[in-house]
Amino acid sequence: MKNSEKWMRGLPYVGNKGQKAQQIIDILPSGGRFIDVFGGGGSISLTAASSGKWNAVVYNDRRKTVVNLLKALIEDNPHFDLMKYVYMNRETFYNWRDNQPDSIERTLVLTVWSFSNNMCDYLWGKKIEKEKLQLTRALFFGNTGTKLDDLYSYAKNETSIAGKYKMFHKWRREVMNISSRYDLLQQLSRLDQLEQLQRLSRLDQLQQLQQLQQLEYSTLDYHDLIIRPDDIVYCDPPYVNTGLDYGGWDPDVFYAWLAACPAKQIYISEYTKLPHTDVAFYLGKKHSMTGVGTRREELLLKYVG
Repeated sequence: MKNSEKWMRGLPYVGNKGQKAQQIIDILPSGGRFIDVFGGGGSISLTAASSGKWNAVVYNDRRKTVVNLLKALIEDNPHFDLMKYVYMNRETFYNWRDNQPDSIERTLVLTVWSFSNNMCDYLWGKKIEKEKLQLTRALFFGNTGTKLDDLYSYAKNETSIAGKYKMFHKWRREVMNISSRYDLLQQLSRLDQLEQLQRLSRLDQLQQLQQLQQLEYSTLDYHDLIIRPDDIVYCDPPYVNTGLDYGGWDPDVFYAWLAACPAKQIYISEYTKLPHTDVAFYLGKKHSMTGVGTRREELLLKYVG
């Protein structure tokens, strides 16, 4: 994916299909309306809306603040100054998680600053967080009192998060080639990524978009969606036997919904072939490791009733 197209990966969100979205959209049949039933981070909906294959794309997720955050970023209303979120320590993160009411700003904080985008655990472990935060301060504020503050002057002409992050990597490569600065080399060898800046750079790209005319926003439980026979329906539900807790997800209830859904074209992402489905396409192995340490083949299933 080109850097200019990374906005289509949507929000940094657990289970986001950013790596597979273009492949999935290319496979699915065109039509009048496309419904992304479990929209999550929005990568499928954004890729669908940019493809021109459908007259309308419905991005649905029952978590309202997730949908409203994506909408706010795309429409730039309300406007978020993303520079406010480049630095956040562990205490502040857990205060947002535990003591702040659900809101689109809280959702932004928890997606950007959580481990594996799980919206629960702080991004970095205690052994590395001090150095990661110090490097962030050096890049954006230059006030750490260490040799890392050279980075601030190096990147000061860049005004965007993405620009500063790019300069960090350029500076890091140059410093790593200077063998005389051993203490700095040792630190930088452990600090190859500032993950929160990667995520914020993607959100910044979303803010640069003009509103996608085909994209409609919906915050319904999947049972409440009004689906027509000629809709193209895509489902990315919690995967079977992944060991993750999705708050009482019941696959049997989902299978009953599939059986009652009036749409003739229903596609599902899964690791496992579900009842009454055929494998429409093998999407390849997932890039990240599963809980048991193996890479599993992702399937695009078609419901056949």
